[in-house]
Amino acid sequence: MAITLLGANGLRGLLAGRGSVRVANRTAVEDQLDIVAAAVVRHRSSGAPRPDATFTLDLQAEESIDLDEVPPSADGPDEIEVLLRLRIGEQGTTDAYTTVKRSATSSTARFEVGIRRHDGEIGDGEDPVPGFAEFAVYALSLD
Repeated sequence: MAITLLGANGLRGLLAGRGSVRVANRTAVEDQLDIVAAAVVRHRSSGAPRPDATFTLDLQAEESIDLDEVPPSADGPDEIEVLLRLRIGEQGTTDAYTTVKRSATSSTARFEVGIRRHDGEIGDGEDPVPGFAEFAVYALSLD
């Protein structure tokens, strides 16, 4: 019987994607909306919340980035909270907050949060951006 030992990098590879949060800017270029920072808090029923922040984002229209949990965990979060800092043209900056629970069918606990222009219809898991009602912040649990 062969025994394979995995170092730290091997374990990270096995856990890759668990607790990952994709931050997406689903607006159009003419909207002049950039996501400039994100703060993520990953909650688990089995431990203390794990905060993470990225202040060097410059996500323009139709761009996204995946924020992986470091160090990765074997179970992934049950719920996440996200605060996005937005720059909207010359109109200034605002923050948009959202939260989402892990899907019961998700084995990897991956999420997507972002901003989109809406057509007047706000869907489940979406909220208007404060001060900029033409935009919605959304959060999804990915399966």
